[in-house]
Formats: sequence, C-alpha cells, structure tokens
Amino acid sequence: MQVASIQNDYQINVTDMPIPALPPKGALIRVLGCGLCGSDLDKLVHKKASPGSVLGHEIVGVIEALDDEHPDGWQLGSRLVSAHHVPCGHCHYCLNDSESMCRQFKETNFHPGGFSQYLALSEQHLKSTAFKIPDAISNEEASCVEPLACVLRGVRRGGTQINGSVMVIGLGFIGLMAAQIYQNDGAAVYGVDLDPARNQLGMAEGFLMAAFHPVEQSEQLHDTLKRHTPTGKVDTVFLSVVNNTTLTLALDLVRDGGTMIVFTSGPAGTSIDPSRLYFREINLITTYSPALIDLKNAAHIIANRKINITPLISHRLPLQDIQQAVHLYQSGQAIKVFISMGDIR
Repeated sequence: MQVASIQNDYQINVTDMPIPALPPKGALIRVLGCGLCGSDLDKLVHKKASPGSVLGHEIVGVIEALDDEHPDGWQLGSRLVSAHHVPCGHCHYCLNDSESMCRQFKETNFHPGGFSQYLALSEQHLKSTAFKIPDAISNEEASCVEPLACVLRGVRRGGTQINGSVMVIGLGFIGLMAAQIYQNDGAAVYGVDLDPARNQLGMAEGFLMAAFHPVEQSEQLHDTLKRHTPTGKVDTVFLSVVNNTTLTLALDLVRDGGTMIVFTSGPAGTSIDPSRLYFREINLITTYSPALIDLKNAAHIIANRKINITPLISHRLPLQDIQQAVHLYQSGQAIKVFISMGDIR
C-alpha cells in the first residue's frame, strides 16, 4: 500500500509499505481520507517524530476485514471514524477526568498513521473510540470528529457563564469550530485574527458576533466590548494560537475572574506573569486531547450537523500531494486540508 512517511530530511513523501496484519479481535480499515492537523506539522517541523513514521489521526474509513472475535456492533463495510488514543478507563487519571494523561492513552495509536491506504484498528479502538458515520455525512465532515472532540473538552473544562461572552483568538479550523460550539451554548462570540479573510469567513457564516484585526481594529474591538458586555471585557478567551503577543492580548480582553483556555502549545520562551493571574483571579485552563465523553458528543454533533464543518475544509488533496498540503498550512493559506486516499496499486 501507499503511505506518506517522514523522510530523513523531514520532508514527507509517498512511499510503499506492507498492508498491516489484521489485529486480534480488531479490524483492517481501508482509509478513505484523513485530515491534516496542526500537531502533524508540529511533529514534522520540530522533528518530534522519527524518520519512517506515518503521521495522521483524523481518519475516516471502511472496515475491510474483521477478526472473528471482534466486538459487537461492527460489520464488514461499516464506515467509521476513530480517535487514535484509547484510555484504560480505570486508572487514577481516568477516574478523575484526566483520560488524556492516562498512560495507556499515551501508548496506544494507529498502526500505521492515518496517511496510509490501510491501517489496523485494535479491539480497544473498536470498543471505545470508533463510531459509525451516517451515509448523509461526507468523509470530510466525518474526519473532524476527533478535533471537534478536542474543542468540546476545552469548552467543557472552561465552563459556561450566565449571559456569557467569549473571544476566540485565532480563527483557523479549531477557532471557528470553537466559536460555533460556544454560540450553540448561548454565548456572544467574538473573534480576533490577523487574516481579514478568516475574520470575514467567521462573520459571513454567522459564527461570530464580530471579528477584528487585533492591531488595525484595536480601538473598534475595545469599543465593541464596552458597548456589548457587562464588564467591557469577555468572560472567556479561547486561544487557538499561543505566543507572548496573544497571551498579552488575552489578558487585556478577559474580565477579572474570567477564564483563559489555552488550546495549543507555544514557542520556546513563551511566558505569562503569574501575578497578573493571581490578583485578577484569572482561571488558566489548558486542554490537550479529548475524553471518551467528548468523542461521543462530537460524533453526535457531526452526525446531526449541529455545527457547519463544510466551509472550514479549505483544500482537498490526494495523498500524492501531501507535501503541498504541508506547505499550504505553513504558509497560512489553508484552514483545513483533507487528504484523500487513492486506489491500491
């Protein structure tokens, strides 16, 4: 089969690999497509993955083969999505809503990654993290279950506010999904991005009350919050981009006693003054990966189109063009790239 693997020079190229064996009590999945995630780029650009690795975890596929002792509810030909990590469900982390810190969670994964024509799905995946997808839902929409679950966990950990207001900093794929989730929960949602096109997209699709360039429209931004929020600032800031500039902006926009949700890592040297958090009683929440309840809720939201995914899929490319997909992300041209798989050789 064909896979997109990391080369010694940390380019990503299409190469050949044997089709994986059918795992005990598991399934062999024919991958239909896989979304390119920012974490894939992080592993590639910062050389966090080893040469030969196959990235990709936002998969949608079809069951090609099933072990005779597979878990109930699955059949040949079932179209599904699955998250790549599986928590154990009974360790101290799992019992205290920290499933993404579970040691089994960190050790489990797909074999190989999602940028392959086939992958092996374990019994654990079929039992816990895999979901059937209705026929009416496109492959592109289906592939977004796992990243949406990550967003849901961040929103859940941050809590909701009475007559709440939210500022989303960074209107990429994650930020625009988060905006819709907050909006569905009844919050007034605003956005900030350096790219006018992304601000316009959020406004045109109705995901945001207003969107601003943080520098060129700074005065308008603050005036809007003063006129439309009880405190002149927002209750919650959701950061899908983290650096010293966005952290400073978040502290400027969040009200006393409010919440900052950090969804992503930042570059080395990124810092925040703890005194500014302490004296203003700012809640700093981080979120890394979803729990099982978030995956279940995300699958339900996607299956019932409770948010609009389609406008966020900016590019659709075949596996052979994955290096172009990486370039589109790095250059800021792409919001979300969906990689589709070709026929087996």
